[in-house]
Amino acid sequence: MTDIRIDVAVIGAGPAGVAAGIGAREAGAEHVVVFERDWDLGGILQQCIHPGFGLHTFKEELTGPEYMHRWIERAHGAGVTFRTNTMVFRMEEDGSFWTMNPDEGIQHVHAGAVVLGMGCRERPLGAIRVPGSRPAGIYTAGTAQRFVNMEGYMPGNRVVVLGSGDIGLIMARRMMWEGASVEGVFEIMSWPGGLRRNIAQCLDDYGIPFHLDHTVTQVHGKDRLEGVTVAKVDANNKKPILGTERFVACDTLLLAVGLIPENELSRMAGVQIHPVTGGPVVNQCLQTTRENVFAAGNVVIVYDLVDWVSAEGYKAGKNAALFALDGLPKATRRFDVRGGDNVRLFSPQWLSDQEDATIFLRVTKPVEQRCRVTADHGLFSKTLRYARPGEMNEVHIKAEQLRMLPPDVREIIVDVEEE
Repeated sequence: MTDIRIDVAVIGAGPAGVAAGIGAREAGAEHVVVFERDWDLGGILQQCIHPGFGLHTFKEELTGPEYMHRWIERAHGAGVTFRTNTMVFRMEEDGSFWTMNPDEGIQHVHAGAVVLGMGCRERPLGAIRVPGSRPAGIYTAGTAQRFVNMEGYMPGNRVVVLGSGDIGLIMARRMMWEGASVEGVFEIMSWPGGLRRNIAQCLDDYGIPFHLDHTVTQVHGKDRLEGVTVAKVDANNKKPILGTERFVACDTLLLAVGLIPENELSRMAGVQIHPVTGGPVVNQCLQTTRENVFAAGNVVIVYDLVDWVSAEGYKAGKNAALFALDGLPKATRRFDVRGGDNVRLFSPQWLSDQEDATIFLRVTKPVEQRCRVTADHGLFSKTLRYARPGEMNEVHIKAEQLRMLPPDVREIIVDVEEE
């Protein structure tokens, strides 16, 4: 066992982690190391071979691997060091952590600052408590995506998709491209969980049936999946409506029922976890409640655009480097962020008056007409054509605005309401 001392350590080499490494180097940190448990860099985007990435960052449409290649090339050019096939298996409350590598064994890493960029994971079938056996043929949509796009393996030929998250929508189209019959996408909510463009391009364009207010109530099959029972649910309490059940024959069930920030290491480090987002509580510098630990990307809140993940990763890396170099400004005032009646998720959860802030938020229920996203005290107001749970919105606040607020203001409420 050996001890390693570096300026900034980044855990995870997906879009957030790679960008964090660049941000740290460009902010002045000399020894920046990104630790990745996989053999290759890029995280989930390695398997996302469909286009649609980079429209904000590069002003052109790229596949996932193309998008990550550009960031990885930039990281190598900036002097970022990568350690692949290296598992971080424990974090300490002082921000140090332990790694395991087959060539170098166990090492204890001490860094001036750490950036958490572990991403998120998919909810499995057990998380939604669907009764029935557990035969072969039930996969999360991301697992099926890796099988098809990277391993060259077809999970099945007759497919049902439960949930309408973006990966599920994309995989419904992908499975059809590979010759499978997609029997339908079933969503328990009264609105889609993914981007509207994916509904149009992945389902509407291919005639794939899409059923809102529906769920799977039973799994059938012993060794291999033989079918599922689906039923319509009450729009209010989401319980199955008796008499609406029907059997759908299939050999594959893909789950796109939500993503969970990957935060076991964050908890080990003693970082406060937000009860709604499932990610660390952060400020606009992406600093957690452990001042030497920063977090960015889907480990904080699940974004819908990878461009935002990379931008937040870069910011976290930059601020981590400034902290390690004693150059990060100290907050003189703190403003807690709260969600209004129609805001379900938001990040960051608190602001200082030392830096401009961007608050990302998702609405609780869709507003399918002109609406206004606001931050109270007159800090921000913008009119939108609509607001949907599957699509994030942004609130931009200048540091000067925060400094001008009356001394008794300690809270900022963000909301989205009909005009």
